[in-house]
Amino acid sequence: MRRGRQRPRGTREPAPAQVSQSQQPPTAKLFLRHGVDINTNMGEGFGPYRVPGESDVLPFVTSANIACGAHAGDPSLMEAALEEVRYYGLALGAHIGYPDLQGFGRREIHLSTSELRATVLYQVGALSGMARTFGFELTQVRPHGFLYRQMSHDVRIATVVAKALAEFDRWLVLIGPSGSNLLAAGERAGIRVAQEAWLDRAYDNNGNLLPHTHSRAQMRSHNEIMNQARSLINHGEVIAADGSRVKIDFQTIHLHAGMPQARAIAEELRYMIPNSCALTSEPFTVEAEKDSPLPYLL
Repeated sequence: MRRGRQRPRGTREPAPAQVSQSQQPPTAKLFLRHGVDINTNMGEGFGPYRVPGESDVLPFVTSANIACGAHAGDPSLMEAALEEVRYYGLALGAHIGYPDLQGFGRREIHLSTSELRATVLYQVGALSGMARTFGFELTQVRPHGFLYRQMSHDVRIATVVAKALAEFDRWLVLIGPSGSNLLAAGERAGIRVAQEAWLDRAYDNNGNLLPHTHSRAQMRSHNEIMNQARSLINHGEVIAADGSRVKIDFQTIHLHAGMPQARAIAEELRYMIPNSCALTSEPFTVEAEKDSPLPYLL
């Protein structure tokens, strides 16, 4: 069930770090008690335009990220999406991107550090304010499009985003591409991060997503998508575009509502992970990693 109203931001200070018996070094990676989170995006239309199928996958996910008006979304769509998040008892996330409605946040935009910080705070603040009227707060923040891709290659961009979130609320979890840049950004900012795996996107042999402009970036076959899901869940790896096997460390799986047969895929995925676990807000601390029932983590 959805957690109750949290304490006001001013009292949500990070807990003091405690070194575990294993003397594990500090890490920003979020440790789930069991299973893995399944997240999706919502409210990615604008005005009269809607993305079909967004609501269809909600019964099968554990968290949802709502577009905040930069790459997509508007106040009315945000409010409607919040109603659905509350109805299904999902963990709430802000889906942030560059201010680029015409390009859906996928075009190359380069902002200064101060501009990027401001646009992150603007979007997170907008959704957070509306969420409070529904009686709950944000759990996670997930970047979109070119900003997401930048974070996988540029640790400076990832750090600017993470530090902006830390200014707003150190209990927020930053979702991003699996890899060292996200972990480093979380550690620099002192917030938790959740590395993400994709079902319907192809990877290169370094574990990076192929860009949208690549001819093989998007998987459209139901069998191809489910094969990648099974590979991730059972072995923690994907088959890259060149045929090599690549390990992917992840705590959340992104379920894209716009992919073909999204509802059927969502239902199959939830069946494969019956003990899926939503992300939870928590401060940056040093913890020992818990065992997971997912085979590749045993």
